[in-house]
Amino acid sequence: MFWTRPYEDPMRLFTGTLAVLGSSFFAFIAFQMATRWQEVPLAAVSAFTGFAAVWLTFVWRLHRTALVVSRSGVRVRWLWRTRTVAWGQVRGFYSAPDWLVPERLWLQLCDGTKVRTPVRRRHAIVNRLRDGGTDLASDRYEGLLADLERWKAGGPR
Repeated sequence: MFWTRPYEDPMRLFTGTLAVLGSSFFAFIAFQMATRWQEVPLAAVSAFTGFAAVWLTFVWRLHRTALVVSRSGVRVRWLWRTRTVAWGQVRGFYSAPDWLVPERLWLQLCDGTKVRTPVRRRHAIVNRLRDGGTDLASDRYEGLLADLERWKAGGPR
């Protein structure tokens, strides 16, 4: 099954760079520890390994945070959890405030459940910056809503 983002996400370059640089840094340190294994205490190796695992997992999940769609449904990826919903379970999409942002995209499911997505509308009077990550300008946000309704109705457009 092929999952795709129905919006552009230029922040993936930044988060992907964090993941690659972090992996390279940790690989270099691990190599240095391996060449001096008799000089490095086991506690330091354990602490380093634990920190590296947590860091790389965090950066990878941050890189993957998105709203993605396929012919079979919609998937909401967050830092801590991913939820996949079949199109038949989706009643619709709407905007509502969230505790951190004035307007966020939500999924309304047929059973009445509301699913929070990482996509939010940017409310800026003067903004010369491009859209970044899941923070979309009003016109892109409205276009995404229309695209999602088309995906729900029967496929990509």
